[in-house]
Amino acid sequence: MQNKQSSFSRKFLIGTLMVATTLAMTLPPQAWAMLAPAEIVNTDHEMSAARAADLKTVQTVLESKMIRQRLLEFKLTPEQINQRLSQLSDAQVHQMAKQIRTIHPGGDAGLGIIVGLLVIGILVLLFVFLFKRV
Repeated sequence: MQNKQSSFSRKFLIGTLMVATTLAMTLPPQAWAMLAPAEIVNTDHEMSAARAADLKTVQTVLESKMIRQRLLEFKLTPEQINQRLSQLSDAQVHQMAKQIRTIHPGGDAGLGIIVGLLVIGILVLLFVFLFKRV
């Protein structure tokens, strides 16, 4: 009888510890956060660099053949397009570049395709080499 009680007590203790440990491990750790400043201060150099990056994004899209053809259908010359781009404010250029990035988030993905094909080729050669050794 004593042995059965000891066995039951041990099993109960082990079960309780397992449940307590599981609960303790599943609780998320406490995280601390700091307040972000309400206004981000940008210098003129940072603003001009951001505008240059945004203009490069817009120019890249405008240089595509399909877009260039569509603008020519509206009888817009490249000089007129550049003039209108220079008249846009920084916020407008940023908004346009942001919209372009949402439409074309990955770019042309040419390099990604090449790298993917190289990885697949190396894996095929590795498998062929390993199967010849076996």
